[in-house]
Amino acid sequence: MSIEKDSSVKEKEAPDAKDRQLPSSVMFVHNLLDEYGLDPYEFRIYAHAVRRTGGKLDGKYFASLSKTAEICKMSVRRAQYSLKFLCEAGFLTQEKRTGRTDEYRVTPASQWASRENLESIREAVTGVRRKKTKSKSQSAKSKGSATKEVSEKKIEE
Repeated sequence: MSIEKDSSVKEKEAPDAKDRQLPSSVMFVHNLLDEYGLDPYEFRIYAHAVRRTGGKLDGKYFASLSKTAEICKMSVRRAQYSLKFLCEAGFLTQEKRTGRTDEYRVTPASQWASRENLESIREAVTGVRRKKTKSKSQSAKSKGSATKEVSEKKIEE
C-alpha cells in the first residue's frame, strides 16, 4: 500500500537566506540631487560612484572606465563625458594614477557648481551645445498666450 502526497497541499519551504536579508527599499535620493539638473547619464554614473564609495567622503572609487560603462549600461564615451562633467562640476574629485585606473571621491554638496552653471560646464566637456527645453510652466504660459492671441483675433473679425 503506497501513500501519495496530495499535490494540492504544498509544504511550507523555509525562505531563502538571501530573501530574508533584502531591504524593503534599496535607494533614497535626496531632493537636492534629484532636482539639481543632472542628465540621466550623469545621474547614473554619480549613483554608481556613490555606491562604490559607500557614500563616504573618504571612500574611493577606482573601477575601469569600460567596467563602469558596462555596469551603468552606456557607451564608454558617454561614461567618460559623464565622469568628466561630474568632476568639472564638483560632484566628484579625480586623482590620476599613472599606470592604474583613476581614483574618484564623492564631494560634499557644498562644493558642487551652481545649477545655473551646469549647462555651460556640460557644453565645455562635450563640445556640444544642447537645445534648451521649456519647463512645464513655461510651455503652459506660451500655450496660454498663443490661445489668447487667437481668441483676440477672432473677436476683432
